[in-house]
Amino acid sequence: MSQYMLARLKRPVMRKTFAAAIALTSMLVVAACSSGSSGGGATSSSSASGSSSSGVAAAKAYVQPFLTAPTSIGISTPLKTKPPAGKLIVGLDLGNVGNGKVLAGYWAQAAADAGWKYKDLVTSTTPSAIQAAFNSAVQLNPAGIVITGIPKAALGPGLALATQKGIWVNTSGTTDQPSGALYNTSIASTSGTVQYGKEVAAYVVAQSDGKAVIQDFSLPEFPIVHVFDTAFEAAVKQWCPSCKVTEHPQLSTDIGTKTPQAVVSAVTRDPSTNWLIFDIGDLATGVNAALSAAGLHGLHIGGNAADLPQIQALKDKTQDVWIGYTLPIAAYRQVDSLIRKFEGTPILNANLPSQLITQDSVGSIAADSTGHYVGVADFRDQFKKLWLLTASAGG
Repeated sequence: MSQYMLARLKRPVMRKTFAAAIALTSMLVVAACSSGSSGGGATSSSSASGSSSSGVAAAKAYVQPFLTAPTSIGISTPLKTKPPAGKLIVGLDLGNVGNGKVLAGYWAQAAADAGWKYKDLVTSTTPSAIQAAFNSAVQLNPAGIVITGIPKAALGPGLALATQKGIWVNTSGTTDQPSGALYNTSIASTSGTVQYGKEVAAYVVAQSDGKAVIQDFSLPEFPIVHVFDTAFEAAVKQWCPSCKVTEHPQLSTDIGTKTPQAVVSAVTRDPSTNWLIFDIGDLATGVNAALSAAGLHGLHIGGNAADLPQIQALKDKTQDVWIGYTLPIAAYRQVDSLIRKFEGTPILNANLPSQLITQDSVGSIAADSTGHYVGVADFRDQFKKLWLLTASAGG
């Protein structure tokens, strides 16, 4: 998303480098704050100082609600009747991308809770593999197909065939609009990613007391990720006009290879840097080791869509703040959306529950048995209640 987690997916025709402006980055704006001195065009006037103080205060107020764990799945409208049993849904499992396998596991669990059958089709992120997997899914004649992070254009002619067959397709983590069989693109969409960008920006501005000099590393090739960068930068500019943000677009193939050295180079060029921001957790792979080897210490690190390594880094106090992206609730929301489509009731358009995971809170986050972020500990019970599957359902 991730999303956010799903940002590594390659676009089929043009692979424009919007590393810093796609997928999660576009929704969250490029992080930009100035150095402890007055970098980024700051002035010494009292009005500028007053503006900075009010911006920091506003950032602190904005970020406060996101520092504690959410308690609600974000939707509260129950179904009219229990889900019809026996339907087949197929998931395109991007198991080779970030948390793709984890998400697919929760698709299967949500389908089972709804009384449905689930078929997992494992694919890679190449356009040909995606189209082949999607075509295979359509040929199974399921009631629905669930995907994540895959641009509509990458599905090819199979989407038109799904429309003809009356197969509904639900996606999370996209900037596409609904069209034909692709009836719902609201889950982990632009609005939620924009919020993530604002949350991280508010934390950076507040923690730096309006003196942040930020190097932002983005993956512009993925539209939903770029939303994060854009939102992050805009929010930093709003609350901290004197803060400085420099964006460094990366390619998905740079993750763990070229990106660590790109980080070292950026910090070396601007020694006043005090924050490093990444639009997905995967992009920070190898960064701590590279900084240490270069003798660069004391930098604050954070970003969007924490994976297991980022959660561990927070526990080790080597990184500072990450958006907790709840894969389980995203998966259940997709199944919930299909249930409502089959029932003929409106889908529920609401952002996923959100939390900033910090060194202070990482020890108390709700996580599953593998350590992946869940967010809302009783999310499964809350969905079952909405689906009228518990004794108290509807009561």
